[in-house]
Amino acid sequence: MKFWVDAQLPPMLAQWLSQTYGVDARSLRELGLRDASDIEIFQAAHDAGAVVISKDSDFVELVSRHGMPPQLLWVTCGNVTNEKLQAVFGKTFPEALESLASGQAMVEVG
Repeated sequence: MKFWVDAQLPPMLAQWLSQTYGVDARSLRELGLRDASDIEIFQAAHDAGAVVISKDSDFVELVSRHGMPPQLLWVTCGNVTNEKLQAVFGKTFPEALESLASGQAMVEVG
């Protein structure tokens, strides 16, 4: 499963997810999409078969309106430190992976 970490989340999250869970996770900055619009990111993720990880509720609307792919991992824990974000993902990511693998369009984490 491929994950794209949206620009309002720290790029280190992508690296941490890759190292901790062995998934292909990349920040939008790394992909050259940091300044892209939400719809551009949505379409690129659709074409690449990537799951978008974002705090942006606009992606919830895009998934609701256009369906999947892409799937969305919606982060709802607010502004937290990198350490707290890792703790949140450490508790919730394995179950989120299962939900995404079963075909759920959007999974909330936070």
